[in-house]
Amino acid sequence: MSTNLNQIINVYKDSFRLNLYTVDHFRMIGIIDVDFLFQGDIERVTLAFYSSSGVNSGKIKGLWYPIVGIKIYTGAFVEFPPLINSILTQTTYHGSAQKGWLAKSPFFYGKLTDSSQIVGFSNSSYYHALLEIGKLLRAQYETGDFQNLKTLSPTLLNQLLFSQEIYSGNQYAQQENFQRFISDIFYHTFKAP
Repeated sequence: MSTNLNQIINVYKDSFRLNLYTVDHFRMIGIIDVDFLFQGDIERVTLAFYSSSGVNSGKIKGLWYPIVGIKIYTGAFVEFPPLINSILTQTTYHGSAQKGWLAKSPFFYGKLTDSSQIVGFSNSSYYHALLEIGKLLRAQYETGDFQNLKTLSPTLLNQLLFSQEIYSGNQYAQQENFQRFISDIFYHTFKAP
């Protein structure tokens, strides 16, 4: 059992924004804001998700899965902050990826502790919250309950996730909060038996 008390405690359903990412192998990318409890601080944080028509790697068609960002350059991870580049390098085959790759490896990293779990939502205490968000986004997408953000390109997505903006009511910038979230997932997955 995890002793990690950090958790997602609220989802801002009206903040769901998305854009078409690719047509050939249909994929959508989207962002949504959540309240994240981390070491006693409650911070609003933007998270990124994607939905795909594909079902490879055990994915379920139409379900929304979390991502860290989108690869801008082919090769080693250099486009993200150093901590994120390091985590992606450690969780990705050969420590590199092609341009356009959806950076999702920390959410697939490690062995699931329960065979009934769906891959792609992390092997950490965030699994259930991320899965519930994925289901929520699927329902919202199917009912048209989202904002179509046509400018949500890979570059803009990464800029939003790693922004230095401090959201109203927060103590820390989006980048720091998002890095804390991703590193917490990696640390607890890496430390899992």
